[in-house]
Amino acid sequence: VPSEVNLSTVALPLYPKAFTVRRKDGKQGGYSDTLIGWKTDPFCFGFFPQNDSVKTLCYRSQEACVKYYDIAREAARTDYNVKLTGTFSAFPNITASILQVSETMWIQNHLWFVDQCICANPSGNHCTTPPCKSYIWHWDTFKTAQYLGRERIGVEWIQHHGTGTGGKLMELDHFILWSHHVWTDPVSRRPVRMWKPFNGLQNYDPEAWTDSVQDPSVFDAPPAKCKKGGAQIRINCDDDGFYHPKKSEGLEYLEVLHAMAQQMRAQEVVI
Repeated sequence: VPSEVNLSTVALPLYPKAFTVRRKDGKQGGYSDTLIGWKTDPFCFGFFPQNDSVKTLCYRSQEACVKYYDIAREAARTDYNVKLTGTFSAFPNITASILQVSETMWIQNHLWFVDQCICANPSGNHCTTPPCKSYIWHWDTFKTAQYLGRERIGVEWIQHHGTGTGGKLMELDHFILWSHHVWTDPVSRRPVRMWKPFNGLQNYDPEAWTDSVQDPSVFDAPPAKCKKGGAQIRINCDDDGFYHPKKSEGLEYLEVLHAMAQQMRAQEVVI
């Protein structure tokens, strides 16, 4: 409980105003997450964390090679290695990059032999009075969070650890704001673990932080792959690479991939 903790040792759940999260050895895993959100396409390629389970949900666990954030640029980007589930579970992992600048998000996937870009409006699912805009989270979003106390908890995935009893056992400070839970490390004074129901789980390696973004071009937008002549599959993208709900091309490639995946799964069943 808070009364049993030396509060001078407690790190508030605040992000740096700009940061890069990347393991010192260059391997993936400095940042990991499980995204939970409403299903917006048959393959769960593009979906957003939500705050309820009204609709069918997508669940996707993924490890990042690097994560960037800069509130001054209103920009965030995460480059992932993703193991897909469901129809595409028989295929190898894919690489993905999720970039948001201002109110637009671009989800770029390399789907084995074709590139895909999804131009997205993150606020669209709950927008009742258009136009609606949703920006990246603010670095001090959790500044008013309530402190619950210090806990020993197994943190999933970081530093080659697993889940459950296989997690990395750490002593962390637990905060709550509405339904958001945040755990910070009193040693590194960094956010380590975040959880929100129907939204997702986020874990940061406390040794992987740098409080800057060395190359601002990582936030260049719209990405070239999202413009006309870029990726073979462009969903909800206009010719200049901005969100347009009625413009898509290359969907026939997804149909081919879907047929290939179904055939592979059928062969697995036969074997």
